Amino acid sequence: MDGKNPKTELKKLEKSELVSLLCDMADLRKENLEWLNLKLEANEGMENAVAYFKGKIKACIINGPMSDLRGARKLISNFKKLSKDKKEVIELMLFYVETGTRLGEEYGDLYSNFYTSMENMFHEIIELLKEPQNASLKEDVKPRLNWIVEHAAEGWGHRDILEDYLEELE
Repeated sequence: MDGKNPKTELKKLEKSELVSLLCDMADLRKENLEWLNLKLEANEGMENAVAYFKGKIKACIINGPMSDLRGARKLISNFKKLSKDKKEVIELMLFYVETGTRLGEEYGDLYSNFYTSMENMFHEIIELLKEPQNASLKEDVKPRLNWIVEHAAEGWGHRDILEDYLEELE
């Protein structure tokens, strides 16, 4: 747009031109269409969006012992752009770690980067729960956090690290 502000330029368009532009962008990439559909659903409730993202996250993680953790984390990052509701974001983050924990139970000892990714996400959850505006969520998710720690692999110091993070929440 030659240095022009896209927001300003979009405001100049007629409604039909904006609709056409959105449809064209949705046709460019599958992800654009998915994002648009989820954004439109967000106005009616986020349950469908959360379920959709959980399915995609699970597919990334449950991909045998070599999970696509980067892809799963990107999905959570994309969801954060879609929803500002911390409860829904924490729900997806918990799902990520729970799914990874189940995979570890199924396959046994996995690779170090896998555990590091689970630990980092677990720590992000703890940090969010420590924020005053999220204090009410703590009691709701505490049993799930405890389950993760109880079922975490002991190798690579994984369980010890999760226990240390969980203690930060006390």
